[in-house]
Amino acid sequence: MNPNNYMKLGVNHHLLCAKDIEGNSRAHYETLKAIVEDERFDILDMWVPEDEPYRTKTIDMLLQSNKHIYYNCGNRSGRPSLAPASMDKDKREYTLSVYMDELVRAKAIGAKKLITNSGPNNITQRNKAFELLVDFYVELCQSAPEMLIMIEPTDWDMSKKKLIGSSQEAVDICRQVHQRGCPNMASMVDMCHVPLMHETLTQALTDTESCLAHIHLGNCILHDQSHPLFGDKHVPFGIEDGEYDVEEIAEVFRIGINSGYFSKKSQGSVSIEIRPLPDDDYVEALDQYYNKTIQAWKQAIN
Repeated sequence: MNPNNYMKLGVNHHLLCAKDIEGNSRAHYETLKAIVEDERFDILDMWVPEDEPYRTKTIDMLLQSNKHIYYNCGNRSGRPSLAPASMDKDKREYTLSVYMDELVRAKAIGAKKLITNSGPNNITQRNKAFELLVDFYVELCQSAPEMLIMIEPTDWDMSKKKLIGSSQEAVDICRQVHQRGCPNMASMVDMCHVPLMHETLTQALTDTESCLAHIHLGNCILHDQSHPLFGDKHVPFGIEDGEYDVEEIAEVFRIGINSGYFSKKSQGSVSIEIRPLPDDDYVEALDQYYNKTIQAWKQAIN
């Protein structure tokens, strides 16, 4: 069972190269170019810088590539945080305007999927926040009917503290958006987030199965809150005090094979989403992450 026949494998560029590209659009472009040329990967999880000439150079490069682009929307350095379900109308309108600008870039590179998150948790007004979040996603889906809009559930009380903090809640949002006439809404599973959401891999993948459109392979440190890499830091596979290594990646593959997500027909998508340690070279680190992913696939099918 060659993995190339059963899945589309990708990598998250802006986490892999985080220390190299922070505030540097040239480095963003050059590191992305290196990954575009890496034939091991079918998918790029990424975003396009807004400043020229690298906005245009990035768009042109991606249009000439054969990669599937999954565009990542989210908070950008130096900009106000996004809050799609805020009780403050001005914050909601600001968030929507940022997303619409990102959508322009996503469409320009022919992105097939858009990765989003729910914004900050609201403990006291969750029901109203859920309603506002559904409204936000309906508008987003209507603005890009050719694209699959994905919500990425994140923890609601441990690290990032987002509104949608369980796999089932994300599916509930998807179904409400579907009921509003927008079929292009889906969910995903991120291994880094799952322990922080108080879930197991089996629970997350089972709860999400009906709306699953993408998986992030990753890891986190959960049990030592004093650890500098505690929480939603996307630490490498197998790190000391971490939750996951090859065996758990293999578990994801087994569950996906059994559900039909990883099959010759569906070729489900999965991306490596890891931030290398500060002293690690991203090229060498990516080789290690890729090798562990393939090792896990072989373990899953045996």
